[in-house]
Amino acid sequence: MTSPQKLKDAATEFNTSSQYPVPKGWKGPVWKIKNDYPQPFSASAASGYEGLPLPDTSVEAPWMKIDFMKNPLEYALMVKEYCWDGNRSVDFVVQDNTVRQWYHAPWMHASANGREPLKGLTFERSIPAGEFASGQRSALQNWAIGFYNAPGASVFGGVWENPSLPVWNDNLKFPPGTVVFKLLLTTAKDEEVPTMKGSPAWRAVICPQPDPAHAPSNGAIRDDHDSPVRLIQVDWATVDERSPIGWVFGTFMYDSTLENITDPWDRLTSVGVMWGNDPQLDQAAVDAGEKPVQSWINPRAEELRKMLGGMRPSWGYNGRLNGPADNFISACSSCHGTAQSYDAPLVQSGQLVKNKWVPLNEKLTMTWFENVKAGETFSVRGALSADYSLQFTIGWTNYKTWWNTYDAQQKEKKTGSNKTTLLALPTRRVVFRRRDGAAEAEEKRMEKLLEQISVEDVPKRAGPTFTWEF
Repeated sequence: MTSPQKLKDAATEFNTSSQYPVPKGWKGPVWKIKNDYPQPFSASAASGYEGLPLPDTSVEAPWMKIDFMKNPLEYALMVKEYCWDGNRSVDFVVQDNTVRQWYHAPWMHASANGREPLKGLTFERSIPAGEFASGQRSALQNWAIGFYNAPGASVFGGVWENPSLPVWNDNLKFPPGTVVFKLLLTTAKDEEVPTMKGSPAWRAVICPQPDPAHAPSNGAIRDDHDSPVRLIQVDWATVDERSPIGWVFGTFMYDSTLENITDPWDRLTSVGVMWGNDPQLDQAAVDAGEKPVQSWINPRAEELRKMLGGMRPSWGYNGRLNGPADNFISACSSCHGTAQSYDAPLVQSGQLVKNKWVPLNEKLTMTWFENVKAGETFSVRGALSADYSLQFTIGWTNYKTWWNTYDAQQKEKKTGSNKTTLLALPTRRVVFRRRDGAAEAEEKRMEKLLEQISVEDVPKRAGPTFTWEF
């Protein structure tokens, strides 16, 4: 039987905004999580969203009147306007939004990369020196915060109805009307990345970086003071049943070349829109001259990428969509499609050869670019889908880690140990899907491939121990 104290402490953790201290002398606001999630999305609520376009699109989902394949830029701008509405004027303190309700993902504080205390930012992938711009001599730290509107947060309301005993026993499925957006901020300076000039800044408690050329390996160690981070990217995603995967993704980048825009938060150029992974676009197709048909890349964004002269050969893998802070060997929807109860690597192994990414095994690589449908799992063998929500996956994992290490934490407190079990990563299963009808010989080749992959090739968030299954 679970002790009352453990349940009480779990509820306390659920309402914790950050486990990192506010710097001494800080006189500004401190970030607070908004997690009073609405009731679970019900069938009765869904009745108003049946069919496309939605009957109330003029008020709540105006982008549904737009064909994202024919008018992707118009679609992206409409979603951005919705996300900015009531949030931009309050500096994205969503508790103060008087237009509509927005919420933060739960349990994002309790890990090495967890929320810092001033703006609630989490430590994200760093940009290696030279990747984004030719003059970029330092590795850039990137920090981010995500927001879910009320329909999306209603899913959290179901899973986290009891903060002490969340129940996730079936595939998640976000309802129509769901919008998610994320702000990414970076340590880039103007002299390294010219397009960052005039970018809006926040103060945050980030990681020390003694060697500018090398980014911290994770976010566990933080400064004892605040530092500026500046807007580089805005991601968004909508549930849209017209898409083959059930979602539409997009990203903006800060663009100092835009003129006659007074608010720097509006100085954004759409990088593109993505509604599928182009599963047919293997390397042979690319070499034959084919291009993605389920991603639209803004020609202006492509001009900016080439102008900056960085090492990334494209925004996303083989011309698919990804943002400037994201890994070019992945793509928006392929990355988020791995969201599930058992972690899977977000990217494939390989190397950059003459401005081209060469994967270690292309057949394995192409499993990332299948069109996983909303509510279905990226891999098999008992995993549950988190429906493209990596933030939910991370939050759930943090919760389970805390829950499973609670007794050890209490023992450490009693003995005065300075260990931090709270930040320990759990052992995870990393599961790859086998294509239907795969021959035994193909399976053995995959097993041999996996024997060649070292721990360093696998994202650290996959945990310290790996069990590869088929």
